[in-house]
Amino acid sequence: MHEFYSFWGFYSLNSGPPGDLYVYLDIEEIPEIQRDGINLSSTISISYLDAILGTAIKVKTVEGTTDLQIPPGTQPGDVLVLARKGVPKLNRPSIRGDHFFTVKVSIPKRISAKELELLEELAALRNAPANRSKTRPKVQKSEEITESEKDTIMENKDESEDQIDLWKTLKDFAG
Repeated sequence: MHEFYSFWGFYSLNSGPPGDLYVYLDIEEIPEIQRDGINLSSTISISYLDAILGTAIKVKTVEGTTDLQIPPGTQPGDVLVLARKGVPKLNRPSIRGDHFFTVKVSIPKRISAKELELLEELAALRNAPANRSKTRPKVQKSEEITESEKDTIMENKDESEDQIDLWKTLKDFAG
């Protein structure tokens, strides 16, 4: 990105006539950081555990890498601010913008049996109703369905049920 500034009315060193001064600045663009006037914005992705428990993560700013505190209970879409880490105001460098970070929470598509067990235990600790079905879904009976097709249907329904159970577990846990 190029920015152009023009200044006029400067005198030369050798007592010549005043002239114009043209300044071209090459500004390095950082793909993860968007500029809006003197404020900057970025998107960060954290795990659901970091969102629940809170943490400190390293984030990229125009001044380099710095720590950003993620408070416990951070929700997807929350905006966290690093004050005065934005762009200095032109002709007033003592005034700086802020750097805003929009939070995305990553929820895993698959978890281990142990993780599922722990999440269900956490849900039970929160006195959440344990209305999770441990039975296999019923398969439609038909003489034309082969054994291998039955196995495929059962696997697909089990996988779908696991995803629904994970989502319910996370919703019950997060409240």
